[in-house]
Amino acid sequence: TMSKPMEMKLREEAEAATDDEDADPPPSSGGAAADAELSRRAYEARVSRAKELAPMKKLDLSNLSLETELPKGDHQLTHREEQYLATPRANKEEVLTVRGAPKHRTKKLFHLKPDVLGDGPVKFAWQPGGKRIVVCSHIKGRAIVQLFARDGKKLGSFDLCDSKPVWLDFDCKGDCVAVRTESSGIFLWDIGHSDQPPPPLHLAPAHTTKATFSSWSKICPQLAIGTSDGKVIIYNRTDAVLQLHEKKGSLREEVTCGDWLFDNRLGLASGARVKISQPIAEVDSKWESWSKFKLAGFGSKMPKHVRQSGAPTRLGFTLGYPPFVAVTLGTKYLLTFDTNRKHEDLGLTFPDDYGGICGFRWMPGNMLLVGLSNGYIVTVDFAALMKMQENRSLPERVSAMATSRVFQDYVTSIDSTTDLKVPLERKAAVGQCLDSVKWDHEGKAFACSGTDGNLYAHTVE
Repeated sequence: TMSKPMEMKLREEAEAATDDEDADPPPSSGGAAADAELSRRAYEARVSRAKELAPMKKLDLSNLSLETELPKGDHQLTHREEQYLATPRANKEEVLTVRGAPKHRTKKLFHLKPDVLGDGPVKFAWQPGGKRIVVCSHIKGRAIVQLFARDGKKLGSFDLCDSKPVWLDFDCKGDCVAVRTESSGIFLWDIGHSDQPPPPLHLAPAHTTKATFSSWSKICPQLAIGTSDGKVIIYNRTDAVLQLHEKKGSLREEVTCGDWLFDNRLGLASGARVKISQPIAEVDSKWESWSKFKLAGFGSKMPKHVRQSGAPTRLGFTLGYPPFVAVTLGTKYLLTFDTNRKHEDLGLTFPDDYGGICGFRWMPGNMLLVGLSNGYIVTVDFAALMKMQENRSLPERVSAMATSRVFQDYVTSIDSTTDLKVPLERKAAVGQCLDSVKWDHEGKAFACSGTDGNLYAHTVE
C-alpha cells in the first residue's frame, strides 16, 4: 500500500542542473586564499543548484543562502524526560481501507520468481528514467547482479562474490550502480544506457570490506562510505578517486547510518554522535567536520532507558533548510533536533504493542511519517509541533500527531503515504514477507520485493 511520490524528478533534474552548472575559471594557485575562493565558488554553485531543484520537488529552500550556515562546533543534545512525547494510539484498530471506486489503475509489468532471483532477500533499484531495473540477490551461495528491461526481459548479469548483498542504488545521474555486500566490500557497475555494460568493478576491497554504510550524493556522482572502524571514505566517480580520511574523517565507532543534504553536506551517525560535514567539493573531495551533535554521554540528560536502547539505526534530514534531523536509536525511540539550535530537542516514543520502528520519511512541510512493524503509521506535523513548543502549549502537542493502522499484520518498508492498494500474486508463508517497495523516479511504476526471492513490478495510472 502506497501513494505516488512527491519527489518524482529528483535525479533527472539534478542531472540537468549539474550539466548546466556555470564553469568559472579557477583562481591561480595561491595557497589558503585560493582554496577558500574555490570552496566558496563550489558552495555557491551547490546553493544555486539546490534552489533550481526546489520548485519541482516542493522543497522549502527559501532561506538557503551563503549566509545560511549551520552553527559550527560541538553541541550537546538536551533530551530530558519531559521532552519525550508519547505518540497517540490509533483511534480505531480497524485497518484503513480504500473506499469507493479505485483512484488509480494498475497494470502488471513483470513478476520475477525465485527460479530467477534465488530464494532469499532481493536488493533492487530503478534506473533514473524508469526504463530498466537492477537487481542483486544471493543465488546458490553467490551474489549475482542482473539488469532487466521495464518489461522484465533480462539484459545482462554478473557474478560478484560469495557474499550476500545488503544495499544497492544508482548515482544521481543513473550511470553507475553500487552494490554493497555483507563481507566482500562494494562493487560498481557502469551501466549507462548500454544493454551490454562492461563487468562490474570491485572498489578497493582492502577498505570497502569494512563498509557499514554507503550512500550516493543527491547532486554529484560521489559515493560516501562509512566503515566499521569509524572511517569516512569518499569515492568521486568523475575522477575515479577514492579518498580515505584517517583523521578528520574518523568517527571512532562504527558508522551506522547517514544522509546527504542538497548543498552536498554529509551527515553521519556513529556511536552516540552525529557529525555534519562542510559542503563536499565536486573535485578533490574532502571530509571536513562542521557540526557535531552528541546524543548521549557525560553531561547528557537523556533518560537512561533511551541511552541504552542501542546505536543509531536511521538518520534523515528534512527537505527544508536549515534542516531538522531525525535519528532512531534502536527500534523504539526517535530523536529530533534542529541543526541551527533555535528549537528545543524532542524525542518520540511509541506504544510497545505497535512494534518497533521499521522506517521513517520526511515529507514536504516538515511532515514526518513513521512506520511501526505491527502495521501502524504515525504522522507528525513537525512544524505545528515546534510552534506549540515555542508557545509552551505542551498539553496540546498530541494534536499535532495521529496514528493509523494500515495493515493487519506488518509494515516493513515506507515509500511515501497510503492511498493505493495493489493485490500481488502471492501466497502467505510462515517466516516470509514483503520486504521493500520503491517507486521509479517519475512515480509511474513501483517494484516490491519479498524475502523469498520474488520481485513484483506494476505501472500506476
